[in-house]
Amino acid sequence: MAYEILKSIVDAEAQAVEKKRQAAEQAEQLKVKTQAEVAALLEKTRKDGLLMVDETVKNAVEDSEMTIQGIRREAEEACQEIRKQAAGKKEEAIQAVIGKVVGTYGSN
Repeated sequence: MAYEILKSIVDAEAQAVEKKRQAAEQAEQLKVKTQAEVAALLEKTRKDGLLMVDETVKNAVEDSEMTIQGIRREAEEACQEIRKQAAGKKEEAIQAVIGKVVGTYGSN
């Protein structure tokens, strides 16, 4: 009977050692799997971040192009107004110069 008790203790210890080895192996496999998942998630996050940066830059460029077009349009409108004013005063200027020249050097 003592032999069987000792044998069951030895068997139990052997089973405990095997279970401990299996648990360590499973823990290592889980660690490797988790590290691979973390690396994949990190790479995906990096790619997503680069896409967001590209999209943000693209939007900023589009916004600035629209702003530039607006500024150009306003500048063109201002130039047109100045041209209109200049054309309207051109005749006055011509008459003033003629008046000065004729008045000063013309026959009296």
